[in-house]
Amino acid sequence: MISIFLLSIIATLLVAPFGVILKRRKISSAINFQYFSEILIYGLILISFISLLLNFFTPLTKTVNTLILILPLLILCRNIKLFFNFKFFFFLFSVSFLVSLLLIKSHTYRPDAGLYHLPYINILNNEKIIFGLSNFHFRYGHISIIQYTSAIFNNYIFLTNGIVIPAALLYASIVLNFISQVKIYLENKNYDFHLFFLISLIIYIFGKMSRYAEFGNDSPTHLLFFFLLSEILRNNFKHKLSEIRNFFLLGIFIFMNKIFLTLSIIFPLIFLSKNNYKKLLFSGKNLFTSIFFLMWIAKSIVVSGCALYPIKLTCIDNLSWTDIKTVKIVSAESEAWAKSWPAYI
Repeated sequence: MISIFLLSIIATLLVAPFGVILKRRKISSAINFQYFSEILIYGLILISFISLLLNFFTPLTKTVNTLILILPLLILCRNIKLFFNFKFFFFLFSVSFLVSLLLIKSHTYRPDAGLYHLPYINILNNEKIIFGLSNFHFRYGHISIIQYTSAIFNNYIFLTNGIVIPAALLYASIVLNFISQVKIYLENKNYDFHLFFLISLIIYIFGKMSRYAEFGNDSPTHLLFFFLLSEILRNNFKHKLSEIRNFFLLGIFIFMNKIFLTLSIIFPLIFLSKNNYKKLLFSGKNLFTSIFFLMWIAKSIVVSGCALYPIKLTCIDNLSWTDIKTVKIVSAESEAWAKSWPAYI
């Protein structure tokens, strides 16, 4: 337990600085659990981007991964006041406690892990991107971005067991974000709809998502979707442009985990208007989001021959590695699973 707790502390210290790059704090904004949890979430997103980018050119070896996770030390040094204070240390302890509790209670990692999650992570650690990889196993065609996040945690700091840390960090950061907001609402005696929405989410998460062995790709994606909804509902839908840009990034990241959650991309569009669309769409944050998404599309085409596998409409028939027949079968099976057909008698 002590080793897991210490590794959780190190992981948080290495991931959170990455988040500062995407979630810059204004001098006037408060430093609290809510902000710390956000930079942890956005730190995982940036690590995913780096992992995906690197794999086009090189395997995600332990040496490469270790060098990447050393970079946050420079950000730590430049933000000493942000990371070296009692509030962050308390947050660090809280995240590590939740991560440790989650991992200790889990004796196995069962959900589809042996089928394609772990094999795909192993491929990422040993090979750069492979053309037509989905022809070895169709599930490699619709892999989630979280596998790229996990792959980079197989390094000389965390070793192979590090691949289980990212999803646990995501869980802890989102739970603490919700609890932090509930605490602020109650202290200010502000009983609006968002408060009851957060309480409902916390009850659901603790009741339904407390077994790490059952996480798979679904639970991290749903947690992110809950987080996006929570962020949208804050302040009675009144948001700054910087916050709306974050919605688009979160939406794309959720989509890259599960393409069935297309609503994650649609929801941020409600904030587009004639007055702000240029400022929203033509910004540094949205440029990053667009590059991230285009990289994901490129990865999908290289691996499967389809921009969005297994949607036949997005497949490029004349590529030698595109297997349209298999795509049709996988598409039908995916729809059946999404509609829970196997549960029918």
